[in-house]
Amino acid sequence: MAVIVPATIAQFGDAVDESIQNIYVMRAKSERNMEKFFNVSDSNSYYDKDSYVLGTERAKFIADNASVVYDAPIQGYDKVYTQKKYGDALKISDHLWKFGIEFRKITSLVESMMDAVDNNVETAAADMLNNGWGTSYTDDDSQSVSTAGGNAVAFFSNAQTREDGGTSWNNIVYNGTTYNMDFDYDSLKAARRTASLILTGRGQKMGVELDTLVCKHGSSVQSRYEELMGAISRNYIPGGDENDGAAKVGLPRLITNKYLDNDAYWFAFDNSMRNDRFGLQWRWSQRPTMDAPEYDYDTDLYKRKITMFYDRGANNMRSWVGAKGDNTTP
Repeated sequence: MAVIVPATIAQFGDAVDESIQNIYVMRAKSERNMEKFFNVSDSNSYYDKDSYVLGTERAKFIADNASVVYDAPIQGYDKVYTQKKYGDALKISDHLWKFGIEFRKITSLVESMMDAVDNNVETAAADMLNNGWGTSYTDDDSQSVSTAGGNAVAFFSNAQTREDGGTSWNNIVYNGTTYNMDFDYDSLKAARRTASLILTGRGQKMGVELDTLVCKHGSSVQSRYEELMGAISRNYIPGGDENDGAAKVGLPRLITNKYLDNDAYWFAFDNSMRNDRFGLQWRWSQRPTMDAPEYDYDTDLYKRKITMFYDRGANNMRSWVGAKGDNTTP
């Protein structure tokens, strides 16, 4: 059926048809999933600009009667978060509100606007990963959204520039031969290898310890993960009958997301590093807020509105690795 604004009895004859005993408000199952893999914080500023500094590299040998070797901290990369407003609203004629919505006691219809908010938030969050191999994308509102870190490189790249100008680092799942590995037991090992090779901005070991897998809900990745973890929990090598007690490579925490687009994409991160310094960031300046109802003076139209302000992005993605699952070289 076509959407007509405002909603009137002409479009909702069932609401005033007394031969119909029950009318239900149909709502999707809602879950704020993004808070499981984003670092969420609040801000009062239109612009938030993050930066960071890196300390000295490492202590160096000093020969007898020699001078200490001096070093200095260096500045890291900047990332700007600009607040954007999103919202939803409805208009209902006074006849439909009085004789349909209120009479039927389905005023929770108004609360269903929260579903629209959740849909926006979850889509925006998942699209950070859906588009993580590029530096930007255009969202459903035709707005350009950055998926580049503070170093102006895509979230997932084998050419992540380093703050001290040293050798670039990689956070695409790589076993030394194949990038973007399809999800299986060997790629779990490759993900751990990839994370172990990530260096700080001064070229030292970062110490990333992956513990969380993120994939599309209902995907082949989710199914294979559950098969692998089932075998690992019994100390079996997945896909074989060996039981040598060595199968301990699994990621103990799984996050499935209904808003991820690609069946083969998968990601892993170190949840202990989900903070203001590393990983995906979500900045609220106004969490979803439903305004009080208003009535148009001339027509008595019932109006209700819900709005929010936020931005999202990432400055430093050293705590994450990702794979398209197609075994392609970047």
